[in-house]
Amino acid sequence: MKPIERESAFDRIDRARKILGLPECTSVKSIRKQYHELSRQWHPDLNRNNPDKTREKQQEINQAYQTLMEYCAGFEYSFRREDIQSYQSGEEFWWEHFGQL
Repeated sequence: MKPIERESAFDRIDRARKILGLPECTSVKSIRKQYHELSRQWHPDLNRNNPDKTREKQQEINQAYQTLMEYCAGFEYSFRREDIQSYQSGEEFWWEHFGQL
């Protein structure tokens, strides 16, 4: 029996980035923009000639977008968590980041 090969997180992110046609270093804004452009391009109402391929491509685009956005959210959370933990107290963090409102 052949062992199941699991795709690493980096491979999933790289594949998702290629599906959306994004460079290696990109912003969340660029990810959203490209997602909306591709979603519009592959919308079922605009591609009635080949509904099966359109549905498959739309699912692929949605999955790639979700993968990249989950990665971005996790990265932002871990960065903020480390940032907060570096302070002595939550109050110190609050005043430095939000005290000048």
